[in-house]
Amino acid sequence: MWSLRQDVGSLLLVNCLTALVLFVLSGIGPEIFSVHAAWERGLMSLAALVTGLISGAVLTTVLLPYIPSKKFAFKGIVMGSLCALLLVPIIFKGGGGLAGAAALFIFSVMVSSHLAMNFTGATPFTSPSGVEKEMKQYLPVQLTGILVSAGLWVYSAF
Repeated sequence: MWSLRQDVGSLLLVNCLTALVLFVLSGIGPEIFSVHAAWERGLMSLAALVTGLISGAVLTTVLLPYIPSKKFAFKGIVMGSLCALLLVPIIFKGGGGLAGAAALFIFSVMVSSHLAMNFTGATPFTSPSGVEKEMKQYLPVQLTGILVSAGLWVYSAF
């Protein structure tokens, strides 16, 4: 049986763990680990996470009929890219540099894409085979994007 309380709890847990990992990655730098850097850079990465969450779970679903493509993951990429562009000036102002801006841009877009893809199959637009096909196509893209963004984020500290 579907339980909203269970779903919200698991979503909250996943996002809290993601934020924790982002703060830990943000602290890695020339001094091996810096709490000050973890806090400053962690807040920037948290902004990217929140941007991805809002663009993928809220804006993509609200604008679903107006975003081109039948693929929900691609719709999340489009919406996530538009929203993540708002982060770029903030990251540059915060001293993130080009690598940091690219890392958080990619991260935000991949979070948005993954969340939007979760709505595949929940609408009359898709079939079970279409859901499976889309997941096989986009999960490797999302995983690769997350790994690239993590590498760039750590690299940008040096």
